[in-house]
Parts: sequence; structure tokens; C-alpha cells
Amino acid sequence: MPHVLPNDQEKLALYKTIESNSSLPIGYRMVQCDSISVLQTRNFTWRLSVKSAPEKPRWIIVAFQTDKSGDQHHNPSIFYHCNLTNMFVILNSRRYPETDYDDTNFTQQKFSRVCGDAAAFQTKFYNVEELISSPNITPAYYKELFPMFVFDVSKQSEKLKNSVTDIQIKAQFSANVAANTEAFAVVISDKSLIFQSDGQKMSVE
Repeated sequence: MPHVLPNDQEKLALYKTIESNSSLPIGYRMVQCDSISVLQTRNFTWRLSVKSAPEKPRWIIVAFQTDKSGDQHHNPSIFYHCNLTNMFVILNSRRYPETDYDDTNFTQQKFSRVCGDAAAFQTKFYNVEELISSPNITPAYYKELFPMFVFDVSKQSEKLKNSVTDIQIKAQFSANVAANTEAFAVVISDKSLIFQSDGQKMSVE
């Protein structure tokens, strides 16, 4: 956890704020990880969660693992594509992405779009140049080691910023999912708090 030490000028301004009992808005990104067992089927639907305002999902990352739960002999940092052919996220009634991953077929080496979305995550998340933030994900490494499916859901209507957000994930596979497969989803959301400068109260805005 980084610590910031203010100089004397900023320290004086902070003391004045504390003495005035002002409310301080605190914005931050919250990370939540959920998991669920996947049935041996070609169609998978997961109602992930319901987020209430002012928490707004901005990124959703989904990945799969088979036969790794509770087994220390298997590397938990390696994921499987499970022959996925399409996946999308629905926030209330809007889906992301708007068009299907029609060209996705891992057995035929067709996964450039999902691989590109994963590779672009770092650049978009930190808002830095691609040359600086490039994760150096090669197609071979993506397929064999970490086929994660990244959904940018940051572009949402401002009309919905004070509403409840229902999150669903839908996926299709070219063959039945193997037994003992788990799905993992990481949701990165914007959230804000109001902190009373007397240090006694904290409430969600």
C-alpha cells in the first residue's frame, strides 16, 4: 500500500479541512472475484451479481480451469479455453460486445479477436501508450497458458449511473465442457465513498 507524505503547505490545508468537518469524496476501483462450477454442456449462462449504485462495473474478465480445485500439484495460474466459440456479457439489457465472436475456434487457431482484447486490457486500463504497456502476449502463450476473455463495459449510458446493474455472462462451446470445470470472473468497478473529515463517519455516496 503506497503512502503519501504531504509537504508543509499541503499539510496545513489538510488540517484546515479536518477542522472544518468537511466531507471528502473518495473514488476508487473495487475488484471482486466470483467462481462457479460449469455443467458439462455447450451452453453456459451465469447470472453473476447485481450491483447497486454508485458501484459501476467497468471491466469483466472471465477464465476457465478444469481439475485444479484443491490440487496443489496443478499450476493454478494456467487456464483453459475449453473450446469456447462465443461469449458475451449482458448488463441489464445491453450486451458487450455487441457482435458475436464469430471467428473464434481454438482448434482451428482462430482466436485473434479475443486475444487482441486481452492484450489491449493493460493499455486501456492504465490509459498509457501501447509501446509502454504492452504485455507481450503471443497467440501461442495466450492459447496454451492464459486464455482470458476480457470485456470492456466502461462505455455506459449516464442515465444508468444511479440504477441497479444486473450482470449476466453467456458462453457457447464447440463441445461439452469437461467435468470438474470452474469459471472465474473478475469484476472491476468504479465506486465512491464520502468520508467525514472528523474520522468518525464513512458512507456510500
